[in-house]
Amino acid sequence: YAGFTLNYERVDTYTDQGGLVGLNMGFRDNWGYEINFSASKSRDEDILYTSYDMNLSSWFNVSPSWYGNFWGGYSRTYNFSRDFLAYYSWAGFSAGWNALKTLQIGTSYDMFIEGNPAGNIEDITYNARPFFSLTPFNDLNVRVYTDYVFVRSSDRLENVIAGLLFSYNFLPKSWIYFAVNEVRDRGDGSDPSGNLLPPRMHVANRAGVLKVKYLYYF
Repeated sequence: YAGFTLNYERVDTYTDQGGLVGLNMGFRDNWGYEINFSASKSRDEDILYTSYDMNLSSWFNVSPSWYGNFWGGYSRTYNFSRDFLAYYSWAGFSAGWNALKTLQIGTSYDMFIEGNPAGNIEDITYNARPFFSLTPFNDLNVRVYTDYVFVRSSDRLENVIAGLLFSYNFLPKSWIYFAVNEVRDRGDGSDPSGNLLPPRMHVANRAGVLKVKYLYYF
């Protein structure tokens, strides 16, 4: 496939103009890949430049007991959080395994690499999300996951999320959902005397939600 792109951004009063070309292949034995490339004339923060990105992804479902995906890319774009123009790249994968008929375990993993104007690595962020999914019978599922964010510049975990989702299809098109999430990140703290302590993990947010969806026939 191929085409042209137009993207008007009101904040810059400028229309990005470019094009893209790509290839998507799917095979009968349930795997495939996609690769694409795009480039455009762009403007951000009053800087006019040529932006581009390349993407590669692939998926594998060749066995009923496991699946896998991987992806990666490279781009030249404006980094708004750091206020400069540089390269940005990423890579990751996800995989799942049906350990039992009622139990699936798996994880996803991503790596985000920020460059700087000198062409060096500014920082790298790593993100992993392991999970398990338990389905004791067809109408009930319990899924538990944790999400970890590690930053190279600080050399430590910066964010941890734990979550649980309970889903029960108790009648046709009628569901009970129960979800719990807890977010922990690093923040400043103090001891009983008021002295500042090094940033440490603490609970930033915790929430629980119960939802019932019932279909009434008449």
